[in-house]
Amino acid sequence: MHFRQDTLNHLTWFRWLFFGETRGKVAGWPGTAGNREKGDAVADPIFVNTIKDRDAIKARFLVHHKTIPLNKNGKPYLALVLMDRTGTIEARVWENVDTVAPTFEVGDFVELDGMALAYQGKVQLKVHTIRPVPASAVHPEDYLPCSSKDKKAMLDRLRALLSSIQLAPLRELLLDRLDDEAFAAAFTRAPAAKSIHHAMLSGLLEHTLSACELADRIAALYPHLERDLLLAGAFLHDVGKTRELASETGFDYTDEGRLVGHLVLGAMMFGEWAAARPDLPAGVALKITHMILSHHGSYEFGSPKRPKFAEAMVLNFIDELDSKIETFHELTRRESGQKWSSYQKLFDRFILLGTPEPAGVDPAAPAPAADKPADDSPPRTRRGRETPLTQQPFAQLDASLKPEARPVAPATRNQLGFFASAQPPQSPDEADLPEI
Repeated sequence: MHFRQDTLNHLTWFRWLFFGETRGKVAGWPGTAGNREKGDAVADPIFVNTIKDRDAIKARFLVHHKTIPLNKNGKPYLALVLMDRTGTIEARVWENVDTVAPTFEVGDFVELDGMALAYQGKVQLKVHTIRPVPASAVHPEDYLPCSSKDKKAMLDRLRALLSSIQLAPLRELLLDRLDDEAFAAAFTRAPAAKSIHHAMLSGLLEHTLSACELADRIAALYPHLERDLLLAGAFLHDVGKTRELASETGFDYTDEGRLVGHLVLGAMMFGEWAAARPDLPAGVALKITHMILSHHGSYEFGSPKRPKFAEAMVLNFIDELDSKIETFHELTRRESGQKWSSYQKLFDRFILLGTPEPAGVDPAAPAPAADKPADDSPPRTRRGRETPLTQQPFAQLDASLKPEARPVAPATRNQLGFFASAQPPQSPDEADLPEI
């Protein structure tokens, strides 16, 4: 008597869920010896990026995120984000939360038994048992995402670009950094961010090389820009991340990173290196310091200064361009197979991942979140009017724009009678900002 394969799969899932049997496909430890205790044999290793709906899972992961929210009945549950080197996956522990939660923290390794189930278009794990695993039993690198590009090839290309700088003292200062073993080790290992873009081992090296490649091409297109300055700024703009971010067991901020931030740390590091090179023109050193401090572009994104010359402005755009392109790329990889992404808070919109329908509205596209307007929502109106503000009669528009017609922050009048803010814009804590 023969059964269809899909029938056997359903029977295996049913027996595992209700009787605890693990015959059939059960995921093992992630695929290298470092992800399991020495001597263990794994016939069918599995990674996060291979887990599918209704897979029975027995595996080890790194705990990336951990919270204890309440369900709709007011009962606490454990919400986890787990990771290995191929990606992350959400997991839920519904039972014995008070007992389970204290046994491990973010950055710990855990071993679990559970079931992969699809929920709202994404697969997550329903955890039945979970326990901590000592770090001595694993190799942490096997659980951290890593750049797919060859580290040596990236480093060689970066060295070639820096070697093309014409100003000898500046060129030698930058090449000395790559020759410094301690700095080179930290620089080539560090992620470029805790999350969002290039959040992987060697992510900083990959992002920095991309920034230098863009600087080289832009300088060729706009020859009036100072190429040496642009290349140096591209190389140095994120060096502070070697001290801002820790990468031993996951990616998180160091105390220095939270208290100071990578912009100021990078400026401090460059200041120390420049002080050891008295032949470096002081004006060049000052401009590079400004580029490091201003490369986030505005106060609300953590820059204590805004770009004040062309090369500084271009560096801000280069950093923004590479980080956003990589963010889209990672989103496409993470949510592949869908036409539209889940709602992206960073961009305040849904992102098209597939091919749109040539005409009409695609019924498969997700509805916008209830508290978020759709991208094609009508223009905002005042006091319930259907007429957009820009189409109101001029008299009404003029009255609505008078300072006394709307709340104004505490302010003073300057000598010309215009309102001026009583307080300068404040630079918020960078650890709370969107990562760039």
